[in-house]
Amino acid sequence: MATDPIKIEEQRGLYGEPVGDLVRRVMEQVGLTQSAVASVLGLSPAMLSQLMSGHRVKIGNPQALARLQSLLALADEASSLTRDETTRRLDEIRQSRAQLTTTQMSTTPTADPAAVLRTVLRAVASGRDLERAADALDEVVPELADLIRAYGTGSAQDGDRHMASIAHLL
Repeated sequence: MATDPIKIEEQRGLYGEPVGDLVRRVMEQVGLTQSAVASVLGLSPAMLSQLMSGHRVKIGNPQALARLQSLLALADEASSLTRDETTRRLDEIRQSRAQLTTTQMSTTPTADPAAVLRTVLRAVASGRDLERAADALDEVVPELADLIRAYGTGSAQDGDRHMASIAHLL
């Protein structure tokens, strides 16, 4: 199945990156097959394949989209988790239900503020755009530039370090 460059660009506009790139990152960092990712998302393997190849643009199921955001957050943390912790988190994601309102979409569980920040920043902009925003803020509001870098483009460990550095402010 050949990729459709026009639809891939539409995905980039919607999700910050093509769905195929997002899913491959999850597969690599969490150690899942494409079929396993489809199962966690609640999509058929064929549907996920069509999304990854650009034959379909949008993830029409809000539950699947919320789960993909959670999987991306898990991928960022995967290197610091044990296999049991990763398995537990995958089960939580698989069973999660998105709650849609007119102003927000959240997935349960969302207890980790660093993971929430990562998910939100990465849902609204690509890594390249976040880095450009941080560069633009360096001179004006360096603390905000640091936050964007720590959670938007950094690793889970970068986010944890940043959270620890501002814990006294919370």
